[in-house]
Amino acid sequence: MDALEARLSLAADYLKRESSAAIEELMVTAFNVVHTPTAGAGLLDRRGEGFSLPSSGGGPRPAHQSTSKETKRRRFSEELHTLLERERKEPLESHALRRIAELTELFEGEEEAQSWWHRAALKGDSVAIMMLADD
Repeated sequence: MDALEARLSLAADYLKRESSAAIEELMVTAFNVVHTPTAGAGLLDRRGEGFSLPSSGGGPRPAHQSTSKETKRRRFSEELHTLLERERKEPLESHALRRIAELTELFEGEEEAQSWWHRAALKGDSVAIMMLADD
């Protein structure tokens, strides 16, 4: 392999790693997909369980992943705070109550979220009704 082929090979490897990282970031943001070192990327359901997607190769960048998780967690916390403030001022729609249930479950657990699931179901939210039927 001559010098040009070696440089092209290194460039191709670099592009593969960078594009894989960009795709993983997009999946986390758009589709709620997370990456774990052992299982690759996977979709999470409301209980934190899910299925794995094949690894994209070229492993994630640890600093990037932790920053993304912290940012996402902070954004979810702010969303929950905003919804709770709105709920104190006025009655919320069923889908907003469901979102409070989802976020409460994320931060405080299933037991704490049950009352929000019930409130959303009583307002007619089909997802909340289905979730309560599963329990």
